[in-house]
Amino acid sequence: TPSSEIGDTFARIAKDADVLFEYSVNEKIAVEVAFAASLTGARAMCSMKHLGLSYANDPISTMPYVGVEGGLVLVSAGDPSAITSPNEQDQRHLSRFLFLPVFDPATPEDARRMTRYAFGFSEATRLPVILRPTTRVCHSSGMVELGPLPVRKNEIGFTKNPPRYVPIPVNARRMRKELTERYRHAAELLQASEFYPRSGRGRRGIIAGGVAYAYAAQVIEDLGLENQVTLQQIGAYPIPDRVLDEFLASVDSVLVVEELTPLIEELVSLCAFRSRRQIPVFGKHS
Repeated sequence: TPSSEIGDTFARIAKDADVLFEYSVNEKIAVEVAFAASLTGARAMCSMKHLGLSYANDPISTMPYVGVEGGLVLVSAGDPSAITSPNEQDQRHLSRFLFLPVFDPATPEDARRMTRYAFGFSEATRLPVILRPTTRVCHSSGMVELGPLPVRKNEIGFTKNPPRYVPIPVNARRMRKELTERYRHAAELLQASEFYPRSGRGRRGIIAGGVAYAYAAQVIEDLGLENQVTLQQIGAYPIPDRVLDEFLASVDSVLVVEELTPLIEELVSLCAFRSRRQIPVFGKHS
């Protein structure tokens, strides 16, 4: 746990759902098998928790350079408070570190919507995508809106193309330049997505990501503070600049609520500095 139930569920439903499912020897092999499937044009997913993603760091460091064909989603559950793990890790930093977009669901319905979106998003950007549900999301239950599964539109097959798929240095340097553009395109697509909702009308701002957003929204509702507080959700990384600019323009102070490291807090402070807004930002640093 917190990701074990994902594999167990697919093992149970794979035959009826017409999904090819298998367990791998370890997380690194799982990622490589899923990536290989993606290179044939198939949509692929593998799941693990944060420790497994570290074990698979060798292939995932280069996969964004090569790029995917079919959508590739890596579900890496986080475990703040080390409830079932020997340590904590904040996978959100991989977005900036390895050019891997990260989705950070706050609820089970968020997890469903983000997963469904992530496959097409991965194909549009040719980037592998991380879905990062944390323990309190993985072990919660809630209402979700189901719908028909998408119909495969492409043929599955692989054609050898070493300049496209083999990242020896001469190819990797070219891939690195292309990667910057694809990551920029990812931010543009996310800006138009539904994963940064803002609610409330107050001049006091709260910005939150992951399950911390769900807690903040519940507190605001319970205390009837909708007219005093503006609440901004951060559902995915990289955070588009316009999301932070528009949020900061609507408030006089900011409280950042997030688990583990002050990633959102530092990005908000940087955005405020660049836009020359003299605005207090409260969070882990304060």
